[in-house]
Formats: sequence, C-alpha cells, structure tokens
Amino acid sequence: MKITSHTHVDEQLAKEIRRLENNIKEYDGIRNEMYIADNLNFDASLPWVFTMHNEEELISVVTAFIPSKKEIELMGITHPGHRRNGYFSILEKQVYETWDKHNIPSLLYVLNEDSHSGKAVAVKREAVYQYTEFQMEYTADDLEKGTCNLEILRAGENDLEILAEIQERAFGLPREDARTFINLALNKSNHYLFIGYLNNTPVTMGAAAFLEEASSIYGVCVLPEHQGFGYGRELMVHLVKASEQLSDQKITLEVDSKNERAYQLYRKLGFVATTSTGYYRKSLI
Repeated sequence: MKITSHTHVDEQLAKEIRRLENNIKEYDGIRNEMYIADNLNFDASLPWVFTMHNEEELISVVTAFIPSKKEIELMGITHPGHRRNGYFSILEKQVYETWDKHNIPSLLYVLNEDSHSGKAVAVKREAVYQYTEFQMEYTADDLEKGTCNLEILRAGENDLEILAEIQERAFGLPREDARTFINLALNKSNHYLFIGYLNNTPVTMGAAAFLEEASSIYGVCVLPEHQGFGYGRELMVHLVKASEQLSDQKITLEVDSKNERAYQLYRKLGFVATTSTGYYRKSLI
C-alpha cells in the first residue's frame, strides 16, 4: 500500500477521488462529496489530503478542513472492497501526526447521515453527535429582487478588517481565526466576497466560490442588531444572481440544522436539501 499526503489536489487526483466516490455512491446509495477544490486551512503549508493506493488504484482518502486552531473536520472514504482493513485509521493517524504541532483540541468526524459504517467509526471512537448540516441546491428559475436597502459591493484586501469584524460579531468567531480564513479566501481568484452597506455602514457579508462542479455560497451573516429586517435575504438574492452571471454550474450552500431561520429563508428562495451530514466530536486532549 502506498500512502501519500497532499497540500493541494491536482486534476489527476481529483478524478481519482471522484471515481472512488462514484463507486461508493453506487454501493452505499449516498450522495455526499468531499471538498477538494481549495486549501483553506489556517496553515496552508501542511498537507490536508491523505490517500492510499493499492498498486495504481485509489482505495482510501481522508481530507481535513482546519480553518482555525479550534478543531479538525475530518472526512474519509474507503472503497467497499477494501473496508474493515483499518485503512481509514491509518490515514486518520497521518492527520494527527501532521497537525500535532498545533495542539488542536478536538476533532469533528463529518459523516453522511445514511452511512452506517461511518457512524460505527464515530461510536467506536466515542465521538459525540453535535449537529447536522444540510447541503442545499438552488432549483428556482428566478428570484424577485424585493427591497433594495443595501449597497452590496465586492470586497477586496483592504476590507479584511471589516469582514473579520462582521464574522466575529455575527458568528462569535475569534477575530484572529476570522481574519486568517477571510485572508485565504480573498487571495483565491475563484472566491468572491461581498459586503452589504446600510447608509455606508457595513452590516452583512457573504461569499461565493466558483468551483469546477458547483458555485458554493458560504459565510452569509448579518450583524446581530440588524437581523430581522430582510438584509440577509437581500444579500442572498445578490449572491445567487452573481453566481448565475459568473458560472453556469449548479448553486449550492450548506446550513446548520440548528439555524432554523436561515434554513427557512433558503427554502423560500428556492433551495432544496439534497444531502445531510452529521458532525460527531472527539476530544484530542
């Protein structure tokens, strides 16, 4: 068996991973896909994709999403014909050893809610269920623009502190973590970040990543004191229309099951849930 670590995913490896996913989809009947488009981890110098090949065939992959020093989000898949051989555990250990110097306190196993084998792994490691995240896909033909109270502008490098403050206050993120993640996104040519201004005051932000397989909307938030006035909807309409103009790919987003307000907003805008992913936490301390 050959184990390899990667700081980025080239075209050939991406094809291998998608081929493996298709085999798993046919066998297990699940639709989840790994995020392999960009390295958005706070330490971009460290590998975040770990693969195992049996001769020339890719049989197991683990990816780690680590945007801050708070936690590791770990997702893994193994070919149905090679399961129960401990391959996931071997690659999982590679993640631990690679990122050990940062002393990250916890790990989140990211599992398809219909994956019995994935849940068995989480139970075996005494990981505790935290929440479910829905991936949603835009299915409407058009959106009514509605009110236009905001001036929505594309953000640039000079807006880093504004964006970080909005995320800090809206999401409760540490300012340093918000700044690190946003800085990475601003320096990606396929990521577009937007700020919504109300009377020249920044009150909301959101982003869209234009990937090979989909346009992905993320990071949508409104400052607490400005919530409930329709500004989130106004920004979402802008993000959808911008995505349609810049790409002909499907438009997707992810929403936490605990965020009922956002979930209902996205449904009203024409998004439908396509897959559900469970997050199970394990302490690393």
